[in-house]
Order: sequence, then C-alpha cells, then structure tokens
Amino acid sequence: MFFARKKTSLAELPLEEVRFSSEDLFCLLGGNDACMVACGPGNLRLDRVERDRPDLGPWRRNLVNRYAAAGWVDAEGNPCPELARVIGALGQVGLAISYGRGVFDCKMGVVLGDEGAAGVVRAPGRDGGWYLRPFPEDRSMWPARFREVFPASEFPFGPAQREYHATLVEPRGEDVVRGFRQGDEPYLRAYALRNGVDPDLLAAMGGAIREDPDRPAFAVFDYRGCEPDLSMGWRYFGEAVGHVRVRGVTLLPELGAVFSDCHAWRPGMPENWLSDIDRYRKESLFYSFDFYRSGDLLEALSHAPAHPEAVVAGEDPGLPIRWG
Repeated sequence: MFFARKKTSLAELPLEEVRFSSEDLFCLLGGNDACMVACGPGNLRLDRVERDRPDLGPWRRNLVNRYAAAGWVDAEGNPCPELARVIGALGQVGLAISYGRGVFDCKMGVVLGDEGAAGVVRAPGRDGGWYLRPFPEDRSMWPARFREVFPASEFPFGPAQREYHATLVEPRGEDVVRGFRQGDEPYLRAYALRNGVDPDLLAAMGGAIREDPDRPAFAVFDYRGCEPDLSMGWRYFGEAVGHVRVRGVTLLPELGAVFSDCHAWRPGMPENWLSDIDRYRKESLFYSFDFYRSGDLLEALSHAPAHPEAVVAGEDPGLPIRWG
C-alpha cells in the first residue's frame, strides 16, 4: 500500500524554509538586495524592470497569490512583521558580502548593518529561488550564524601566524597580480621592499596562489554613509552615491589571509563614481594584503578599506562591523 506524502502548507513552514523567487524578493525589497545576489543583474533583467515595472503589476500579484493566504504578506503584498525584519536587513544601506564567480553567478550573500543582518542562499532543485537566513538580534551570535551561510566545510579559514594589514596604490610599471600568478618569488620580495610591504608575507601569498589559483572569491561592498540610486523608482545599489568601498577578495585559508583588489572613492573623484566605474576603475584601484590571527572569516570579510589617499585626507578608513 502506498501512502502519499503530506504536503506542508506555506503557513506551516518556518520562514527559513519558505522559497521566494527573485521577482518576489524584488517586490518585497522595493529594489535590489544590497548584496545583489537574489535581485542583481544575474537573476533579473533590470532593463526590463526599468522599462515595464512588472513589480507594480504581475510580480506583485503573483506574490500576493502565493503568500497572502499563509500570512506572509497582506493583500497589498506588504510583508508580515517577521518577514519585514529580514527584508529590512537584507535591503539596508550597510555592508554586503557575496560569494560567486562574478556578478552573474552569485550563490549566497549576507548584509550587515544598523538594522541587523540577514542572508540569502540559492535554493536547491529544479524550482530554483531563494531561502532567507535571518540573523539573531544578539550580535555576539552573528559569527556562528555567518558560518551557517558560509560553512567552514566549504570555506575553511585558519588563523594566521601573526596579524598584518597593508594597502597600497600600485605604482606604474609594477604588477603584483602577475607576480602572484607566476609564483615569481624574487619579484614579489623586491616588489614588497619597494612598496613597504612585508616581503615574507607577500612571498607566502604568492606561493599559495601559485599552488592553487582556483580560490574562493568573495565581493564586499561597504555602502555605509551612501545612498542607493532611486531615479528609476526603485532602489538600485549598482549606482550608489557616496564613498562606496568595494573589495574583491581571494581567500587563502591555509595562511589565514586574503588578497584583495579594492576600489574606493578618492579625492578628486565625484560622489557618483560607482555609476561610471569603467571610467574610474584605474583611478579607484588599490590592493590590500591582510592576515588575521583570529581565523574568523566574518572578521576578515566584514570591512572594505578606504582608498589610501582618502585616509591621508582624513576619511574614515573603513572599519569592520563590530559584534558582541
């Protein structure tokens, strides 16, 4: 005798098991998630949204039809308090961390800031969609929750032998990335001495990258103090205005280190520089070399440095988000 599996209703599911589409989340957020994972250009045709505004019509109607009876949204598509708290954290102007091989292949992300923290992860299976990952209000529990979104089994990160941090604007004629790719230790040591970086640590980075060039890659966007673009009628973080800090991270877990190609505002650049990143890509570029004795991946990823010239000019250097 065969027994049919009981179908669980949406009303019976905890929030973490409720599957949302990118279109659902765009309607709930009123635009992008700050980490640009679920509602970024890799999962939504943003040009179509700008042209047709389906979030005001069919997308919102579908959202109500699917989730209103279960109580997750009301008849207008507004989220219930439990869902609203997570949506508020995911769409806040805070610090966003995402993992993936580029903007079109992001699989998971976390946003942290004054309104709390929340994560979003790709749901498995043919149905696709996304699961939300609420963070507790108690910030001392954020590192453990972060590791549930980015598990240590997939993203190991050990403690460095010593703490070390350095940023630099690469002088013309230098090429540390080439040195890393080629594992050119003599060049890396000479580069370090010319540019005020620890030669032993830079050589260790180069050896690790040459041994395994296919490293986990993260993107960190620090939007604190900035404003998302609202000119299209919805929030778009891709053209945020202000001193946005961007960090492309290559993880070196065996060293407890990360190498980062960074972009940030510097004196002489306009406040809306991110909207014209191709023009300001070279002008905003600098590198960061960081070793963390804590072995804490959240600490390593919870900040993006300011441009060294902005630090000299007195701008805040871009500190980690604190917890505990």
